[in-house]
Amino acid sequence: MTDDRAKVSVNGSCLCGAVKFEASTAPRRVTHCHCTMCRRAVGAAVATFATFESDKVRWIGKLARYDSSEAAWRGFCSRCGTSLCFGFNPRPERIYVTIGAFDDPDAFPAGFHDYRDSKIEWLHLDEHLPDASDFKPSRK
Repeated sequence: MTDDRAKVSVNGSCLCGAVKFEASTAPRRVTHCHCTMCRRAVGAAVATFATFESDKVRWIGKLARYDSSEAAWRGFCSRCGTSLCFGFNPRPERIYVTIGAFDDPDAFPAGFHDYRDSKIEWLHLDEHLPDASDFKPSRK
């Protein structure tokens, strides 16, 4: 049995193109995050991230870093300010890349919500999707 994610290449960049990324596999999942920190970090009503194994993503150019808390850091372009990713210190094997920076974001629709209880009340987005905290992957 083959993993179809391994057959995909994902590319993207910041607004000015100074920082680019290439992923050698499709994301593990795509999640809308409604927490205040993520919304503020991306400057939007919701932050949508694609989860990758850190070793599957290659950064081209200088990714600036801001430690937003003891548990997480944010990656961005120091030239244009585009929010590109975040890392969660307890899970260094994962990186969460902003879907808006993808060359083809339509190829990877969201499948989950995180922190839905922090959602902006007027936002109605993919309400049929489950909460990520409810998802329990099978152990096959």
